[in-house]
Amino acid sequence: MSDLPNAERVLTAVGGLALFALNEVRMFQSLPRGPDPGAGQTHAITIQIMDAAAPVYLSLVDLTVRWGLAALVVGLCIWALAETFEKQPQTAK
Repeated sequence: MSDLPNAERVLTAVGGLALFALNEVRMFQSLPRGPDPGAGQTHAITIQIMDAAAPVYLSLVDLTVRWGLAALVVGLCIWALAETFEKQPQTAK
């Protein structure tokens, strides 16, 4: 018998959160610190990684990916909670 039945849904939610965090690190390291209208990077956000905070400028694609990954993480967490608290069928004795 397992102490954590169906742990795959929790691991899936944690994996989604890790994917979001990796994207944040990618944006922090590679996106410009000033606007670049020629490349379409005009949407300013501030990302804080550890103690370092910096403004970065995103393109519409980067912005869509960021919000899409955030929505994915929220969806996976809701799915994990719904599956966890779903009423289990009673077994006949």
